[in-house]
Amino acid sequence: MKIQQLTINTRHFAEMKQFYTGKLGLPVAEEQSDNVTIQAGGSQLILQKAEAPGEKSMYHIAFTIPTNQLEAAKKWAAQRGITLFRDQDGDQFHFGNWNADALYFYDPDENLIEFIAHHSFDNAENEDFRSSQLLRISEIGLPVDEVAAAVEQIQTTLGLSMWSGDGRQFAAMGDAEGLLIVVDRERPWFPDGRAPIVSGTRVVIQAQGSEQLMLQADQYDIQSRDE
Repeated sequence: MKIQQLTINTRHFAEMKQFYTGKLGLPVAEEQSDNVTIQAGGSQLILQKAEAPGEKSMYHIAFTIPTNQLEAAKKWAAQRGITLFRDQDGDQFHFGNWNADALYFYDPDENLIEFIAHHSFDNAENEDFRSSQLLRISEIGLPVDEVAAAVEQIQTTLGLSMWSGDGRQFAAMGDAEGLLIVVDRERPWFPDGRAPIVSGTRVVIQAQGSEQLMLQADQYDIQSRDE
């Protein structure tokens, strides 16, 4: 499964645009007065001005980077003034069951942003890390009231399987290329421990069939397009 487009609301439109195009160096694909489409490898991130700027929102978004580039990405982020999240063990997080390593930081809206290197992919890059090595958006977090019910709807309507998780508090739906991270809204986000916030989003995925699924009181608009 691949995430083609992801639309998120932002309270700080100008700052978010500058962060993704300036600090992360991603190109603008299209721009209007109230939204900007940013190209992130094979995916597009659409920043939409929030209708109610004071309304609190928070997203978890992951970008895939080449399998061998995590250390280089850490240095690149530091050079651009991006502070990585750290716990008592450091700023790099290993997922043995996913065969992956990741780092985390925040954007101006305090969204939890992740760079993840999946070692099952044959995508090593020998050149210095640069923005073009953000290969695609690979994850979007979807906090819900009932994980099991959401999993069943995603399986039935979109044809996605559960790739990882217990299906009760956490379910990663799709595959390593693209995942809908369905979590119980009472389950803190890893690794920073913040409580999830249901924040409206539109996700367009590449999958078999053309379907639309509305989840969590229509806060999540998930659309699939034929491969």
